[in-house]
Amino acid sequence: MKPGHGPRSAGRYVGAIHRFARRHFAAEMERLGLPATAFPLILRLLRKDGASQDELADDFLVDKATAARTVARLEEAGFVTRVVDEADKRIKRVYVTDRARELEREVHAAAEAWSEMLLDGFTAEERQATVEYLQRMADNARRHWGDVPHAPCGGAREPDVEK
Repeated sequence: MKPGHGPRSAGRYVGAIHRFARRHFAAEMERLGLPATAFPLILRLLRKDGASQDELADDFLVDKATAARTVARLEEAGFVTRVVDEADKRIKRVYVTDRARELEREVHAAAEAWSEMLLDGFTAEERQATVEYLQRMADNARRHWGDVPHAPCGGAREPDVEK
């Protein structure tokens, strides 16, 4: 942030990083032929396949319609399929296709490249400390999640924050 543009706070910098990350991953997803907004969802499914659309909405703090639109775009492009849950026919599970698996290495590389950009110029000790501080911040956010009012865009579960 430029000096003189408001108070320095963790929230301000986390927000700025989030906005830059959205742009970075939108460009990477478009390069790979994926919808621009698909990065967190496709990465989550590549790590753990078979989530329901409602679980995905809750994990990423978006409303169910937004999650459904993103899944529909991924399905139309051939990256995921939706399958009715055998135990509960009301639930549709989302699975990545072979086409998405073919991009798995590149999706993970995009995530790693972003981390490297963020930590450019940091020593090994600074990198480790920064990641530990960010983990603590994520843990604090998770712990206090129930203390704040939530918009109706999910929130029945804690957001997906990788441990």
